[in-house]
Amino acid sequence: MEFVDDEHEKFWNEKNLIMQKYGKTDVYYKSIVYTLGICETTRSNFNKIFSIENGEINIDSINSAFQTGTSEKVTRIAFSLWNRCNYDSDKDRQKGKVSKYYNPNEIFCCSYAPYFVEALKIRYPEYFRVYQNNRTIKINDKNDKESTKNYGIYVRSGTKDKFLVNIEINDMVKDLLGLARKNDYNVTEIYIDEGFSGRLEGRVSLQKLLDDMNNGKINGVIAESLEQLVREDFVVTKLFLEQVKNGGAEVIITQNGKMQNLFDLLNDKNKEIVKDINKLAQAEKKKKIAQSKKKIKNKDNESR
Repeated sequence: MEFVDDEHEKFWNEKNLIMQKYGKTDVYYKSIVYTLGICETTRSNFNKIFSIENGEINIDSINSAFQTGTSEKVTRIAFSLWNRCNYDSDKDRQKGKVSKYYNPNEIFCCSYAPYFVEALKIRYPEYFRVYQNNRTIKINDKNDKESTKNYGIYVRSGTKDKFLVNIEINDMVKDLLGLARKNDYNVTEIYIDEGFSGRLEGRVSLQKLLDDMNNGKINGVIAESLEQLVREDFVVTKLFLEQVKNGGAEVIITQNGKMQNLFDLLNDKNKEIVKDINKLAQAEKKKKIAQSKKKIKNKDNESR
């Protein structure tokens, strides 16, 4: 997800928590909140334009004194994405008088056009996917020890190229499964999301992982890093980890070839550990991408 600036991203994160509070997390709410956060005018007057709690737009807000020519465009595309509104006042809506200012040639002649496209992606995610896939693999690798805990391995790649993502995923699965067996972790499931970013929304295999932990099917998750599971701001990351911990599950991450319980690390240090772990994960990811590209280059040379 792209943001205009830090204020736009901060606004999105704050409103996202409110949406979660009221259980308003579908694409309709997400698209209108993201869009109204694009410019400072609509951010400042958000509550006059839209109510998250009631799920209502104020059509007459388009004619408010605070509006500018640009903010009117932002408001109109937000309304259009919300409920296909194309009226400039509630009175016009009652009369069925459609406004010409909702036409694309009126709205998109604006420096915010790239972010309007981003809003469209949020509203219609199924039509903007380049390559995304998810799957779960069952492992019949039961340990003979009594009262053995069951763990799931989670791997994710944000790479959009199908060939590259397969190499990256296979390498991660191989490394994590080998490390888990070496350290006597009983792995029964492997959860894979391909072509997805680190945002929580939309990842089918991650949701299945959470459901399986809540149902007691597995007792913990093993991942390369915290970033593999979630790459959000600290507040959202904290809420995610609390959800896992409150369910009685463990999060095991790998650092320098060693497996460590993330909750033990977080108990020892403050929230900066999250940043440290993610920095390490970024470095490891760059290394793996370089290795994947080298494999592709070698295959190309062999084919010649």
